[in-house]
Amino acid sequence: MDIKQSVQMIESYLDLDRKPVGVLFFKDKESFDNFPVEQRDRKVTYCNSVQLASKGTSMKLTKENQGCPNGAFALNFTDVPPPIESGVGRHKKGIYADVETSKKINEDMKFMEDRTYGVAVMPLEMFEVEPDVVVQVGSSYNIMRIIQGHGYFNGYTNNLRTVGLQAVCQDLTTYPYNTGDINISLLCPGTRLVADWVPNEIGIGIPFAKWYEVVEGVKQTTNAFERNKNKEAIIKRLEERGLDASEIKLNENYDDGSYSGGKIDVE
Repeated sequence: MDIKQSVQMIESYLDLDRKPVGVLFFKDKESFDNFPVEQRDRKVTYCNSVQLASKGTSMKLTKENQGCPNGAFALNFTDVPPPIESGVGRHKKGIYADVETSKKINEDMKFMEDRTYGVAVMPLEMFEVEPDVVVQVGSSYNIMRIIQGHGYFNGYTNNLRTVGLQAVCQDLTTYPYNTGDINISLLCPGTRLVADWVPNEIGIGIPFAKWYEVVEGVKQTTNAFERNKNKEAIIKRLEERGLDASEIKLNENYDDGSYSGGKIDVE
């Protein structure tokens, strides 16, 4: 499986409204300049660059392109401002009950440790080299399926951490980058404003080192977790892409016979 094949696979097994997004960090000007994608010609918030990439746009960004100070320090284009680091800043805005809680939030976040020169944010399928992180935003159902795909090989997910703040830059990007593990985000008011996500969307960040495993896990759990209606749509998407659909089995689920003969009276 290569990158393009993995995207075809995940887009067949999940009914995605957005493309998987790849994120690649650069530590020096030379590697950034040599990467064959145009740099953004104006400012943009990092989370909006991810939203644009999920709809097909590719771009490179440096410090000069950063339209959000929180995204800039999360990605380590800039230093964390002292009021944020101390906890005073967010406490003053009424986000947390006291300075200690506010300070602890900042300490628990996993920002980029090394200074970033630039970042490429693109539809994953456009990458010819491996990115650092894959970000997928979509319905809670699809994020559930990705979690199940991860669980197929890795078991229970113990590490998920989110607080409704710095959602795309920290929850979905720098946390997976630093920990080597997946993380989810319910998104945050800031990114919902500037990136215009659909209200019921949530996200998952996946270190690229785990990407192929997650895609395979989603495939392997299809017969157990998907119902016939979804399976029929998966078969259609696979066949449209010229992929093998023979492993999809209708009338077969993990909970067969568990609910009073297969039906529940909800009245």
